[in-house]
Amino acid sequence: MNLAKRALALSVLLIGGVVNAFAQGDDAGAACGALGCGVFALVYVAIIVISLGGAVALIVFVVKFIRRDAFARGMPNADSIKWLGLLGLLGLLIYLLTRPQGNVLPCPACGLQRMQGLPNCPHCGNA
Repeated sequence: MNLAKRALALSVLLIGGVVNAFAQGDDAGAACGALGCGVFALVYVAIIVISLGGAVALIVFVVKFIRRDAFARGMPNADSIKWLGLLGLLGLLIYLLTRPQGNVLPCPACGLQRMQGLPNCPHCGNA
């Protein structure tokens, strides 16, 4: 099982145990309250997990975009500037404002993107 399934199974097990413990007595309101509290906690954890997953996905997308674009523009530090993407959208904005300006066109030899005016393609090395 992956980590998310294990966490969900553990949460359901804990919530079930708490509800079962409160349901043993005569007070049905306590059992209902425990169930409501458990469901609220489960929804809260799910929202946090989804938010963190979205943030990680955004950072991965930004890092890949910056690396691909910096390499296509022939920047000498293309492998090191991709770490600017760890700042997320702020890093993307900084990169877009500081990158070399110019048109990016497909290379006639390899078909990958390269900046117009470069003497050699950064991917294949052809002129």
